[in-house]
Amino acid sequence: MSPRRATRISGWHNQATVIYSLILMEASDQTALLDYLEQFLTPARRAKIDAVLAQRTRHVAVVLEDINSPHNASAVLRTCDAMGVQDIHIIETHNRFKVNQGVTMGSNKWLTLHRYNRDAANNTQICFQHLRQQGYRIAATTPHHQAYVPEDIPLDQKLAVVLGSEVKGLSDDALTEADLTLQIPMVGFSESFNISVSAALCLYPITRRLRATSLAWQLTPAQQEAIRLEWYRASRRSIDELEKRFWQQRRQAAGPS
Repeated sequence: MSPRRATRISGWHNQATVIYSLILMEASDQTALLDYLEQFLTPARRAKIDAVLAQRTRHVAVVLEDINSPHNASAVLRTCDAMGVQDIHIIETHNRFKVNQGVTMGSNKWLTLHRYNRDAANNTQICFQHLRQQGYRIAATTPHHQAYVPEDIPLDQKLAVVLGSEVKGLSDDALTEADLTLQIPMVGFSESFNISVSAALCLYPITRRLRATSLAWQLTPAQQEAIRLEWYRASRRSIDELEKRFWQQRRQAAGPS
């Protein structure tokens, strides 16, 4: 099979910006490419990747709705990586998000970003529909009382935590379409936190609770292999040349078709 590189697509119909789909590559090709790239990584790097993969989860995801500050949104990505959350869904109806590399410190390389920015469409509804198809319960963050807190929000089903703009908060669509609400209790004059602080205050107790359960929160073996391949690729600056060499060797070994 000829190589097909994962594409970076910003349309709503294919939201993952950094992912190798098993559909695009035969299992034997993926295994062979992993084995080939492994020789160019140090044992320490391979061990680190294995350790991080073992703690990665798709049971919890984060949704960013029209965040107006790329700096703060980028800080959320770094928080997600630190907490072991793999998927971030970015709704860009009004504000397009550009990663601030100085803030993420490269952490965005290890995450799967899903982007929803279709023109003249309700991208919030599109995002929520996609999440529900994946089995997620959607939790809208709000400063209002009578909401769950991170310490007691249900985790029996996959959970998507939705964070809104620091200026306007979540849209009416997000609040209406969500399955439940989530708040961070405060006792001061301020009514809200910086979005990156909110993400950390939500994700730390949620992921800590999740890992203490008997739920199957870890990545599946197939998901681990697909992400491991992406991380191997992200670990090498000369990846294009290495992959070109791999496929040349693969074709030569296969002989004339």
